[in-house]
Amino acid sequence: MSVIKHIELSSAQARSIAISAQGLQTGNRFSSDRLDVRHLRWAFSKLGVLQIDAVNAVARSHLLVLRARLGGCHDDLTKLLEGAAYDRREFTEYWCHEASYLPVNDLPLFRWRMQRAEQGEVWGGIRKFVANNPDFVNKVASYVAKNGPVTAGQLQSKPKGGTWWAWSESKVALEWLFWIGQVSVSHRANFTRFYDLASKVLPASVMGDRMSEIDAHCELIRRAATHLGVASAEDLIDYFRLPKIEGRQRVQELVEREQLVPTQVDGWDRIAYLSSDAKIKDETSKSVLLSPFDPMVWFRPRTQRLFDFKYRLEIYVPAAKRVHGYYVLPFLHANRLRARVDVKADVKAGVLNVLGIYSEPNRMNEQAIEALAIELRLLATWRGLNAVKIGRRGDLALKMKKVMLTI
Repeated sequence: MSVIKHIELSSAQARSIAISAQGLQTGNRFSSDRLDVRHLRWAFSKLGVLQIDAVNAVARSHLLVLRARLGGCHDDLTKLLEGAAYDRREFTEYWCHEASYLPVNDLPLFRWRMQRAEQGEVWGGIRKFVANNPDFVNKVASYVAKNGPVTAGQLQSKPKGGTWWAWSESKVALEWLFWIGQVSVSHRANFTRFYDLASKVLPASVMGDRMSEIDAHCELIRRAATHLGVASAEDLIDYFRLPKIEGRQRVQELVEREQLVPTQVDGWDRIAYLSSDAKIKDETSKSVLLSPFDPMVWFRPRTQRLFDFKYRLEIYVPAAKRVHGYYVLPFLHANRLRARVDVKADVKAGVLNVLGIYSEPNRMNEQAIEALAIELRLLATWRGLNAVKIGRRGDLALKMKKVMLTI
């Protein structure tokens, strides 16, 4: 029986490893103003999955995530991703972390989720609706097969010979068909999904590929370890939203196979894990604002453990009760999360409104403040905006107004 080795890491080493694993280090040769599909492939090799979110305060979250790693400009990134996903079918959409883009060849790793959904392991509202309306769901599936690609909104119309259904019901039916893998996203227009039969959208090679649930879970945890760099069992399980009990079993199996290495990180209250082929080296992060749904920060318990940064998204908090703002981006600089910036793009006026800037205690020195000012200029330019307007909220607002005049 082999002896399982343990590694000890400082908190600074853990942050360096995590930043490198996510492709957020300086000197990244794939960060460029002139992007092509090779840059996108590299980003997915670091991310594994790209969460999609409808909030568009600055830009769609998935574009902010790509920007943090690749640079470029908003419109170029949009065209690059949509071309790769919907024209060349190199990427596709499915429920991975949340609704996400992923490499199309990775879709077989989620067949188990489709099968579980078909057996009833899906959101309660969808499960109940499908169980009570099987004929209706079959009718929607038949309509998609005959008329796809279609949107949920298009199913509101009244066909000849009868009354159609409410948008909410057709949307529920389509979402369930998407969960079980019967339909897929053909393309999007103005962020609206167009659904078609998966057999018409996806390559035949991924339609027939099968993997056992246990093997898929092991592979997804192994990949999560690579994408996160250093992570607890909870972090690994959350990355692809695996079942918690089975997920912990798979983590232990990977430790026994010596594919995961137990690790003690200074200041952590639980064991972490490294991929067996992880490289421990010093890296320095970019100075960049991160989307709330960036994999670097999307699992809030890990964000607090790794960066000592308690992060709460306040989109659903009443305005009067918000502490920092509606759409607050953490500012990453020199391997620490150092500030919170509430931003909103006014595309019509050509202005990036910085509604509030809040520093973390003892983390925003003069160099960091200047780096944030430059990053705000870069974010505005990336979004195609001409100006940055600093508001009044936050302890850094007045200082940032002065610094912005000098850069």
